[in-house]
Amino acid sequence: MHLNRQLAALSALLIGAVALAGTAWTRDGSRVVSYACPGGEQFTVEYFDAHVRLRNGAGVFALSGQQVSSGEKYSDGYTVFTVSGNRAMLERPGLPESTCSPARGPSL
Repeated sequence: MHLNRQLAALSALLIGAVALAGTAWTRDGSRVVSYACPGGEQFTVEYFDAHVRLRNGAGVFALSGQQVSSGEKYSDGYTVFTVSGNRAMLERPGLPESTCSPARGPSL
């Protein structure tokens, strides 16, 4: 009987944690754009007011907006994402720069 109570409590805790975690990934007030690069790399960028959330095979990166004369630039001090017109540039330490375009078709 004691084990059933523990399982019920654990189940309730897990359900609550999943419900709370689901609220952290809402997309209210943002737009998501998928990008494709000539070398085959793909990533998505979720745009917010003053920052973006870039997702690729290496993880999720929160990049803050930077002042530039034209286009948009975001960085966390290591990863730099720049957008100008229909071109996006992704710069990362130790990797070649990637010049990418919005992907055609469904988002990643």
